[in-house]
Amino acid sequence: MKRLLLLSIPLLFAGCISPKTSPVQKNYQLLPAETMGTSSKEFTLPFLVIGPVEINLYLDQSRFALRVNDHQIQYQDYQRWAEPLGNNISNVLSANLRTYFQVSDILPNTPRLLLGKEQLRVIILVNRMDVDLEGKALLDVQWFLINPKQKKEALIHTGTYTGTAADTTMLSRVTALNKLLTEFSLDLAKGLEKEL
Repeated sequence: MKRLLLLSIPLLFAGCISPKTSPVQKNYQLLPAETMGTSSKEFTLPFLVIGPVEINLYLDQSRFALRVNDHQIQYQDYQRWAEPLGNNISNVLSANLRTYFQVSDILPNTPRLLLGKEQLRVIILVNRMDVDLEGKALLDVQWFLINPKQKKEALIHTGTYTGTAADTTMLSRVTALNKLLTEFSLDLAKGLEKEL
């Protein structure tokens, strides 16, 4: 009996000090719009590159930035972006613009063979892109078009977009940000129509 008791003690301690299971890491990605309007006019775009997309340094990491208040950001250890956020935004904007203009010559980056040969480039700065604890989403962005054929200085455009997540889940927060990016895509497309 004593032998059985002594043998069971290590097993008891092993159960008490076994490591806790960590939460499962979840990765999120922004996606092109499912429904995106199209240009009402016949539009021939020269080869256009969307990017680089510069993002504010507080967003330049894989962890999701949840805004607690105006001055405080809480980074989520187990809720992450599946790819660098600047690349993801550039891919989504390019896809949305291809849909809007019904063309294929809009790329998120320049293939090496065409490096330096692009005719137009859109530079984008994301100043803020986050959701707060109540689910309020905000996207603050600036952009300008570099057109080597035009001698005038590039006009800097600004836009601020707001929305609300359906609930407090991370998926709803990402979906809310995705909707704001779609709104910006449409404004970007209309702005390019005016400039080209």
